[in-house]
Amino acid sequence: MNTATDIQAGNDARQTVLIVDDEPANLAVLTQILQGQYRVRAARSGEQALRAATTSPRPDLVLLDIMMPDMDGYTVLGELRKHPEAKVIPVLFVTALSDEVSEERGLELGAVDYLTKPVKPAIVLARVRLHLELKAAHDALASQNSLLEARVAERTQALKQALEKTESAHAALKKTYFGTLLAIGALAELRGGSVGEHSRRVADLSRQVALQMGLSNVEAQDVFVAALLHDIGKIGFPDSLMDTPVSAMTQQQLAIYRQHPAAGAEALKKIEALSAIAAVVRHHHEYFNGTGFPNGLSGLNIPLGARIIGAVSDYDALKLGRLTGQPLSVKQSWTRILEGRGTRYDPQVVDKLAAIAAQEGQFEIDEIPIAAQHIQEGMLLTRDVSHPDGYLLLSKNTVMTRTLIDQLVTVEKQAGIDLTCFVTRERVKAGNP
Repeated sequence: MNTATDIQAGNDARQTVLIVDDEPANLAVLTQILQGQYRVRAARSGEQALRAATTSPRPDLVLLDIMMPDMDGYTVLGELRKHPEAKVIPVLFVTALSDEVSEERGLELGAVDYLTKPVKPAIVLARVRLHLELKAAHDALASQNSLLEARVAERTQALKQALEKTESAHAALKKTYFGTLLAIGALAELRGGSVGEHSRRVADLSRQVALQMGLSNVEAQDVFVAALLHDIGKIGFPDSLMDTPVSAMTQQQLAIYRQHPAAGAEALKKIEALSAIAAVVRHHHEYFNGTGFPNGLSGLNIPLGARIIGAVSDYDALKLGRLTGQPLSVKQSWTRILEGRGTRYDPQVVDKLAAIAAQEGQFEIDEIPIAAQHIQEGMLLTRDVSHPDGYLLLSKNTVMTRTLIDQLVTVEKQAGIDLTCFVTRERVKAGNP
């Protein structure tokens, strides 16, 4: 026999077992045991076995003798494991070598089982059935994995295409969004160049403060847009009111002026892309102590973006003279903002704005607000420190000592309040007033 032989031919749908043995008698015994349940192929040499393993019908299991001329079973198994199509076929050694060393070597090389001759039909059938069932389960799992990988690849491609469409739509929406901003900004410019320029400066500085306060880039961008449009309600002002400083307005003019935050918010609410920032625009003239307009909100009830824009807008307006009638220097403007800390403006916003203002004006801030517990020995009070009940705790120009600091902290704890002190940035040397 020079080639592998099909013991069962035709359209046999049964699983295929390849028997490899150089002895015809051994081939006959194993064929007789198996052919009632399986399609059997036979090979009398290692070379025939390798060809049979890679030609149709490919075997589902190989029964392999070890002691064969030219190419022993160990070598055949090694060659099978090198071939892409044959390496997954389970191999069961059937041999007269019954010692443990031979069995261990066969299993180490990758055989799934080891039977010794003379074989017992019941054991051969049981072992073959077991390993064919395992092979079928392995093949089914591999098929399922391939199907799953194909579906994942298909789904991934579909998601990629959907993402590309979404990104394209987002880009178009973003273009429309900024086009809307530019159009609204252009309307503001028509009412006077200073309105647009003021809004752009306030927007840029407000974004810086927002980031300093820990807002995300997205949140800071919303503050930027709200600041850019915070004066949009002034479009309806008469020309005379546009050029009148707030300090010089009549009661009638002030009544009209105080309508612009709500008017701007109502206009923005009608534009879906800008409706989210309408509340920030509406409340940017609320004061931290609740005396602002249009709703008299106070403290943290005022949207953070509005608190930021309120301080930044006034800071820029002071430098332009839009509040006082006369332009103020950076340092003078900052002093006005600092005077409103905790009453008109959120103290935390003022604190974050301080470094930006100092850098912008290239000046050293004469005084800084600081919590009592953070005061250091040697700092000089630049303002009186009073209890909320009205009585004086410490007077201006007091040089702080550890005892005085501890006393202030004790007052805070006993009264359940937070004292903000104003001190010089540099500490005073011991012995100097």
